[in-house]
Amino acid sequence: MKPYYHAYEDRYRRVFEAGIPLWGNSPDDPVLVDALTAWVTENNLVGKTVADFACGEGGVGVILSRLGCRWRGFDVAPTAVAAARRRLAPYPDAVVTRLDMIREDAAEPETFDAAIDCMGLHMLLTDCDRASYLSRACRVLKPGAPMLFFREAYRENAYRGAVSSFAQWKEITGEDYDTPQLRSSGDGASVMIPLVPARARCREDYIAEMTAAGFSVERFVEMDRSEAIVFSASLYVRK
Repeated sequence: MKPYYHAYEDRYRRVFEAGIPLWGNSPDDPVLVDALTAWVTENNLVGKTVADFACGEGGVGVILSRLGCRWRGFDVAPTAVAAARRRLAPYPDAVVTRLDMIREDAAEPETFDAAIDCMGLHMLLTDCDRASYLSRACRVLKPGAPMLFFREAYRENAYRGAVSSFAQWKEITGEDYDTPQLRSSGDGASVMIPLVPARARCREDYIAEMTAAGFSVERFVEMDRSEAIVFSASLYVRK
């Protein structure tokens, strides 16, 4: 049986079959562009290798490539990886690879100069999956390297108990990967797909799991509401 998060492959397939060319992060999102531009500048990442975990269709990769970074994208969904390859084709320094970050390392230890996760971590529901992903992400970064977790689901009243399985999460929240809803993309196109579960965390729990994985948290920023996600926060961390 495939892990729950492999449901993203079906989600991407449905979106593309509906004729929607881009569902995830847009390379023209002004908030995202401004945040990445400042992050790249602050950390002197021009010409450096930046990993993008849960990269989806490569929107973040386009931004980072335009900024002069050597982008390395990773995602578990083959359809998203294929879309990212097409989108990043104009950038010869950009590479995308299919990878299950819960079970596989993205590279040898201390490979990347920096990393980003844009709305990816919150899609992992169980404690063990989140811990595995974060520890693998930290391990492949060079000492002192920055990582940005951008627009992760955030609630101060988020559930704080342990979560050991998707079945338990479904029992707690009622959320699943099967019930379709009419959803709209940024350009107004619509498709019937499930609203996939996302595990919001409070500030203290985000910081605790980052620290446990080997990161130090430098900034925790509550984000303005957006079409992408209503309540979110971005975490600027460093190995």
